[in-house]
Parts: sequence; structure tokens; C-alpha cells
Amino acid sequence: MNALLLLLLFLLELAVLAIGGWWGWSWDAGTPARLAAAVAVPLLLAALWGVFGSPKARVPLPAAGKHAFQAAWFVAGGGMLALLGRPLAGVALVVVWALTVALLRRSGRPA
Repeated sequence: MNALLLLLLFLLELAVLAIGGWWGWSWDAGTPARLAAAVAVPLLLAALWGVFGSPKARVPLPAAGKHAFQAAWFVAGGGMLALLGRPLAGVALVVVWALTVALLRRSGRPA
């Protein structure tokens, strides 16, 4: 069960990167700026995740700080979906993340 939950968590993390690219592409600008944003936003998000959010983060945060960063990460993903006109999908992203983390913690494995 934990393996499936961890897989779901990983897929949700990747979804936020894809949402970031979609959000960058949706900007009201010329094609070069949209393309730059569609590449830069996921790269920035990936860099932030690697530094603060991943299990092997370069900056180890205390448990509460890591949880706060991850919550902000998924809320940002939900916010980008809302800005893209998909508010229910944004809420669903955050709710699925929260439930997955709660189930992992209940089983004794920190997320």
C-alpha cells in the first residue's frame, strides 16, 4: 500500500511540473515569451523541489518546514490550475495530495 501511495505522490509532484509548463504557456504574450515561460516555470519549480522538497534535498528542513514547503508546492499547483480556469481540478490536486500524505503518515511512513 505504501508503495502505491508513494507512487501517487511522485505522480502528483510531476503533475505540478506539467501544470507549471501549461500555466507558463498560457500567458498573454508573444510566442517566444510563452515558450520561455513554459520552460522556465517547470525548471524553477524543479529546482525548488530539489533544494527543499525532495527526500534528498540539498537544504534539509525540519519536518514541519518540509511539510510546509510541500503544502505550498501543491497549493501553488492548485492555484495555477485555478488560474487556468480549472478551479475544481486545483482543489482536487490539493485534496488528493493531503489525503495521500495523511495515509502515509498514518501507516508510520513520513511523506
